[in-house]
Amino acid sequence: MDITKEISAELNLNSSNVDCAIKLMDEGNSVPFIARYRKEVTGGLTDENLRNIEEKLVYLRSLNERKKTVFASLADQKITDEVLIQKISDSKTLAEVEDLYRPYKPKKVTRASKAKKAGLEPLSKFLLTDKTGKLEEESKKYLSDAYPTSQKAIQGALDILAENISDNPNYRIFIKDLAAKNGLIQTEKIKDCDLNTYDNYAQYSKKITDLKGYNVLAINRGVNKKALTKKFVYDDEAIISHISTFEIPRGTTYLKLFQDMVLDSYTRLIKPSIDNDIFSSLMDKATDEAIEEFKISLKAALLVPPLKGRRILGFDPGFSHGCKLAFIDENGKVLDTYVLDNPFTTPASKERAKAVLKNLLHKNQTLTVALGNGTASRDSQSLLEEIKKEDLSFKDLDIVVVSEAGASIYSATALAQKEFPNYEPNLRSAVSIARRLEDPLAELVKIPPEAIGVGQYQYDIDAKKLSLALKGVVEDTVNYVGVILNTASSSLLSYVAGISEKIANSIVSYRDENGTFKTRSDLKKVPFLGPKAFQNCAGFLRIPGSSEPLDDTAVHPESYKIAKEILKEYHGLTPLDTKNKLSSLSDNDLNTLSSSLNVGLFTLKDIVKELIQPSRDPRNLAKVAHLSDGVTDIKDLKVGMIMEGTIRNVTGFGFFVDLGIEINGLVHISQMADHYVSDPHTIGKPGDIIKVKVIEVDLNRKRISLSMKGVKQDA
Repeated sequence: MDITKEISAELNLNSSNVDCAIKLMDEGNSVPFIARYRKEVTGGLTDENLRNIEEKLVYLRSLNERKKTVFASLADQKITDEVLIQKISDSKTLAEVEDLYRPYKPKKVTRASKAKKAGLEPLSKFLLTDKTGKLEEESKKYLSDAYPTSQKAIQGALDILAENISDNPNYRIFIKDLAAKNGLIQTEKIKDCDLNTYDNYAQYSKKITDLKGYNVLAINRGVNKKALTKKFVYDDEAIISHISTFEIPRGTTYLKLFQDMVLDSYTRLIKPSIDNDIFSSLMDKATDEAIEEFKISLKAALLVPPLKGRRILGFDPGFSHGCKLAFIDENGKVLDTYVLDNPFTTPASKERAKAVLKNLLHKNQTLTVALGNGTASRDSQSLLEEIKKEDLSFKDLDIVVVSEAGASIYSATALAQKEFPNYEPNLRSAVSIARRLEDPLAELVKIPPEAIGVGQYQYDIDAKKLSLALKGVVEDTVNYVGVILNTASSSLLSYVAGISEKIANSIVSYRDENGTFKTRSDLKKVPFLGPKAFQNCAGFLRIPGSSEPLDDTAVHPESYKIAKEILKEYHGLTPLDTKNKLSSLSDNDLNTLSSSLNVGLFTLKDIVKELIQPSRDPRNLAKVAHLSDGVTDIKDLKVGMIMEGTIRNVTGFGFFVDLGIEINGLVHISQMADHYVSDPHTIGKPGDIIKVKVIEVDLNRKRISLSMKGVKQDA
């Protein structure tokens, strides 16, 4: 198989560009580095293109390895069928290879293998050709301890024929095609199951072709939790008739035996296997869809704009262990911590808590609160709202509800212990909550992507596949934004192109021992950071205040000479005039400059862009949702209310919106706009502030239904 050709065709990309990308990857270059600094080589392939190539490359190389194993097995069995070998060679999926290899794959002990071992294969061949009707007489020649009677010997021969039929790849292809066109999946809720989560699937029937990925994942979870049963329904009569046409000999005197045997082969061997294959394929597709949705939502969550220039109180609410408070300054440094013990027990304890909070807010000059959305969040919000109303000095207090997802995981990590050795885990969580409002990307990289609180059914899909995909998203996002070398944590550094966890720790250790990095070149002194790692990472690491101004841009050190040649043209001009001149360069100007400097046009444009806007953070300025006064509990919601909230998660069927209470509301895809919406991601992303109308409140099931229809959104 020509892997480059297959990838190019499937992704609709130029084969030469794909081939160059693969070579660069094989040489140890990271996707972000290739996407940013090797555009001339790849023809401008994006990081998304490259990730797709990388994924297909891994799959197709694995497919080729499997084919080699299958060919070796066939050779050992002295099977030289050229048609079979060519079909396997031409197969483009693992499923196709396995279907073709199935008849020759060493099997576990089966009814047919037992019969073959007992020498009943000649009897099965007799059945296919005999016209005399002397089967019982013939069967007596094959009696044994395992098959002591004619009836058992005949059944053994039929078992061999049934398995032969089940191994025929043509039947499997026919049935799968038929199932794909007209097959149904049906589910029922198991009697006495009290999990109302699966009520939508209690009496459920849908064409396989109409299933959405989230339907498949929900059914899979329901079955695994023993809340649902599932079955596939095909046109059994058409399938059995099709098999019988080819497998029941014409004019046989054993018609009933053959009819029963075909039915047995289908119901006992073929259909269960096909069911598994079809559901496995549905799960593969659903998994891919879920991962893609997860990737989109994760990237959006990581790119939520930082809240610059504010002091923030991280408020981790709780009942039994109190509310944990952590104040940070404009740069994320911890100013103060405190634990409010039992603030909600009595009116007196609440008043004491408010007094302490006021003093701490004044002391730390803080007017922004990052409030965790977990247990006691609504009570904590109520307490803060009362402070706003009672004291005019806090009338501008901003209360921003922040997802706590993963904060407790971070607080127990070695990194958290190293950052805050004298803090209890709960206080570390409060710091994390504050920092994920101050700079979401820098803080969220400290926890596994799966724990960030976006995506759906992440615990029901292939963990390794999900982890690899999400790691790629985090890596691409971190490198897209860039990293301040002298303040970045080892977690953040480990996502920079070319930097492993070992190198990241080495960078931090070097920084601790030798002070801040003065230039990018100083990176070459870091143990374990070799030339290839430096080449990959240097352009993504920023050093504000470096003696080399280009160290605070995305211009790669290998292009410094070019950048300086460009700037020579504007020597003597003010920085503003230089930027204006660069901004006014036409395409013809750029082409001329590209030729004169002997540099690729892609690279030249990127350099010019950086010289115009050096150190630009691609994230927008943050907006926060204005929470509705007096709404701290689902019981406070009324149908018809217009509220502002933050999208926390986007799935295939809708948005989950944080309204400042413990339960997120759902905007179903059918309620997102006055027009038809096919993909929720085209309407919003995690972190977006939207206005919604409450259309249903189900107190028993703790579900909130929201709508954006007819609700005017802010520009």
